Amino acid sequence: MADEFRGPDPFRREVKLELESVYYPLGFPLELATNCAEINIAACELWAQFPQAFDTPPLRVRVDVEPGGPRPAAPVYRGREHLMIIASDAKNYAVCDHTRNAAFCWLNSEAAGDRAFVSYYFLQAIANYSLTQLYLTPVHGACVARQGSGVLLCGPSGAGKTSLAYFCAKNGWTYVSDNDSWLVRAGSGRLLLGNPHRIRFRDSARELFPELNDHEAAPDANGKMSIAVAPASINTTHQCCVERVVFLAREPVGPAVIRSVPADQALRRFLSELPLYDPRIREEQRASLQRIAELNPVELRYSRLDDALRRLENLLT
Repeated sequence: MADEFRGPDPFRREVKLELESVYYPLGFPLELATNCAEINIAACELWAQFPQAFDTPPLRVRVDVEPGGPRPAAPVYRGREHLMIIASDAKNYAVCDHTRNAAFCWLNSEAAGDRAFVSYYFLQAIANYSLTQLYLTPVHGACVARQGSGVLLCGPSGAGKTSLAYFCAKNGWTYVSDNDSWLVRAGSGRLLLGNPHRIRFRDSARELFPELNDHEAAPDANGKMSIAVAPASINTTHQCCVERVVFLAREPVGPAVIRSVPADQALRRFLSELPLYDPRIREEQRASLQRIAELNPVELRYSRLDDALRRLENLLT
């Protein structure tokens, strides 16, 4: 037997992970245990600003960091039944079991020292996967609210979801999320959660918002270039109730025009971007998407942000 399998604890079940913390990603409790301060710092950067919003059994995440390197490559994700794995190599991987509210992760110290890598590929992926299996439906869209009424802004990449959401917030609306939103499946299925603590822009957004000239574009952990800023001087909230759904289509010129979108067409758009899950979970997610697809969705074709803003305001009057 190889040396690493000798001794009373060949599977490292009893390794002491003395750094314990509680966080609330998207408002849900998560108990983190690790032996590495860098992991705690990464988790704090991701989740410390989220207050507790839900009284659910905590997700239990254990992260064991061992000395060594080199920095691993971006991992692959694989799932079957109730298990999901994240695998970079033999020293850097994680296993999630949402039926037990548990995940365990092994990393080498080189990987743990790269907080952007750990946050994006492991910590955030573990939390998002588990919460999606248990409680949430992911929606590719930005969200803003006006006087408590949430407007979900959907559309393909380049449709201007983030820019329009930010422009609305600069003009008195409340900012909820820039591109990733989450419906809570329980209840009405219209409660939407977001991360209002950061906004990620394309580099071209400098042409719309001169204040972004003070920020450098940098690659995300996945290699995409973006300008990431912490919202300032705008109202934010972690959640709102969706009242309207707007599919965006940005055009080079022309006035803003709104047309109705049939509910079945809206639902097909949502489902086309929904990852495959267990049939039972997918049916729950489909039901929550059906509820917002029936909110008289519209398509907004626009070229100017101020023109689009006026159209959105008219929708809520």
